[in-house]
Amino acid sequence: MTAPPSGHEGLNQRAAFAAWSDVQVRYRDLDMMGHVNHAVIVTFFESARMSVMGDLERLAGTGFVLADVHVRYLAEIHLGAAVEIGTCVTRVGTSSFTLGQGLFVGDACAATCLGTEVFIDLAARRGTPLPAAYRAVLERHGRR
Repeated sequence: MTAPPSGHEGLNQRAAFAAWSDVQVRYRDLDMMGHVNHAVIVTFFESARMSVMGDLERLAGTGFVLADVHVRYLAEIHLGAAVEIGTCVTRVGTSSFTLGQGLFVGDACAATCLGTEVFIDLAARRGTPLPAAYRAVLERHGRR
């Protein structure tokens, strides 16, 4: 068994996050085992990324692509669970940044996620440097 990717440390603690999103588990989210399907958990994280990325002003001719994602599943989630997802910025690079996330049911962390987003020029279809205004927003959302 390989070690989990570095960077997940501390993402299982509520104190790491200032940005939060709520998710309601639906019956259709369950698999045959009666718990939330692993792929659905990835979509929960995807939706919650907007708690940070929604603060980035949309610039014409640009966009973001998810270049890398690592999820650690720590506990089952069942129907009726009140799910909260914390999101923070763990790294800002030249044209990309990484968001760290923790998915909580009550005080228990059920999964953590690291997702790297790349800022792209849509016409060129390649990475382009993050504007200074984006960097300022991302730094405000840094890990606590």
